[in-house]
Amino acid sequence: MRPNRLKQLWKEDKTVVNAWVTIPSSWTAEVVAHSGFDAMTIDAQHGLASDHMTILNMFQAISTTDTVPLVRVQWNEPASHMKMLDMGAYGIICPMINTREESESFVGACRYVPDGYRSFGPVRASVYGGEGYFEKSTEEIVTMSMIETAEALKNVEDIALTPTMTGLYIGPWDLSISMRRPRQGDFDDVELLKAFDKVLNACAKNNLIAGIQCPSPEVAIRMSEMGFRFVTAANDTTLLKQGAVDTIKRFHHKPTDEPKNVDNPYA
Repeated sequence: MRPNRLKQLWKEDKTVVNAWVTIPSSWTAEVVAHSGFDAMTIDAQHGLASDHMTILNMFQAISTTDTVPLVRVQWNEPASHMKMLDMGAYGIICPMINTREESESFVGACRYVPDGYRSFGPVRASVYGGEGYFEKSTEEIVTMSMIETAEALKNVEDIALTPTMTGLYIGPWDLSISMRRPRQGDFDDVELLKAFDKVLNACAKNNLIAGIQCPSPEVAIRMSEMGFRFVTAANDTTLLKQGAVDTIKRFHHKPTDEPKNVDNPYA
């Protein structure tokens, strides 16, 4: 089976840099993948890619590179986990996990017997993953339970005991809302930072990877320095919007002696 590059990076204690993909386009996915991210996560929950064929096409576009294709599923539904894995996802991030029982149900759906109850039928996965997929998938496929509620935070040490789970992934916006913090996703909020530490400690105790959604590369660097080894540093919608805004600002404030762009043959 094709080795999961993320697992190797973690063995070397390196931080995986992830891109969040919300635009339902294989072309956008391919462009972002060729930018050099370690992983890309298609957001099937809040992103706009809702049908299987669109997601499959995006997986195929990402697969033109060494970037590892992941997906954040809509909900903790076993059939959804299995479908995404059969389509070639090399990891699943599952939202709104609040208890160990929910986490075990999620992870079990991603593992074949004896480690779980995943149904066999890796149609594209066996092509993308290659020979030995059945035997090695438990070792290679990433599973991350999202910690994004006060209840999940309360139960995080128990959730971290989930067998064969890869790690925990913090959703700071939902977590801050659930914790009744005054601002959403405030990475300077002392109470929210304490929650981050609690998740980090639970991961360290159980040899799990700690991941987190970040609003910018600068925040992603801070989180990596804290100990998170899976950081989402950008999403495609934000990159597109910011690039457009920056372009029009630069145009309206362009110095008269600015040289013509010679890098773009279509300019």
